Amino acid sequence: MERTGSTNTDLRRALTGPDGALDPAKAAAWPHLSVLRALTQTAGRGRGDHAWTTPPTGALTASIVVRPLVPAFRLAWLPLLAGLAVARALAPRLESVGWNVATKWPNDVIALPAPSTTAPVTVPGWGTSRKLAGILTELVAPGVGGHAPDSGTAPTDRDEAAAVIVGIGVNLAQSASRLPVPWAASLASLGVPAGAVSAGLLLEDCGRHLADLVTAWESADGDPGADGGALGAQLRGACATLGQAVRVAVPDGEITGVAVDLTPGLVVRVDDDAGFRRVVVTAGDVTALRTAR
Repeated sequence: MERTGSTNTDLRRALTGPDGALDPAKAAAWPHLSVLRALTQTAGRGRGDHAWTTPPTGALTASIVVRPLVPAFRLAWLPLLAGLAVARALAPRLESVGWNVATKWPNDVIALPAPSTTAPVTVPGWGTSRKLAGILTELVAPGVGGHAPDSGTAPTDRDEAAAVIVGIGVNLAQSASRLPVPWAASLASLGVPAGAVSAGLLLEDCGRHLADLVTAWESADGDPGADGGALGAQLRGACATLGQAVRVAVPDGEITGVAVDLTPGLVVRVDDDAGFRRVVVTAGDVTALRTAR
């Protein structure tokens, strides 16, 4: 599509009935891994209803329908899987210009200067990393007759599964002066030649990596720690947040400590006046204080 407010909002409307639940008849038109892409998105949203600002052209904005065959209580792993898929799609496009790609909990994809690259100016809370992409996942629960959202078992048929809308926004061609915040970057601002990256081909690669990761996740019954933990190791290995001293803004204040694990919540090792403990954060804005490893 040429122009829309939000591809996530459009897909939610396309998938749901008047009650807001997944409508099987409407969902048939949007099967597993189908995608809606807009060349221009005017009302994009990030996590917590933050605005996602993109120019009229030069960014990849798309939403993918995922109908995972995993227990509902394990759906929270999907944002991390989607972030890893986008990171894998971006990595070969950036390595030749001296940047590595990683994920930042819970839903960002970032660029990090390779050891041989001159580090950019340090930005408080972000260091020398730069945000390239964001992920926004939204659950559309099945209506009557679908797989119960609180079920501890995986659906066996995608038509009975919940739908998750996976929104992807990637900065491609913006110049540094057109980026909204100091910690943002685009492929162009990091040195990728203009015209070297096709948004369409990048979306295909994101979809291919996401399909592979979802297949592995389903094979493990939604548990990245199963079957030797290979999938969990991949998610943890890609996450630059782990090993950092962080401050996490949560609804009732903030938590400061060292990020040590993913569950998929962020496990923070806290050592303060209340003593040593491990706190699992399920949502919050993460600020990096320093590298702890």
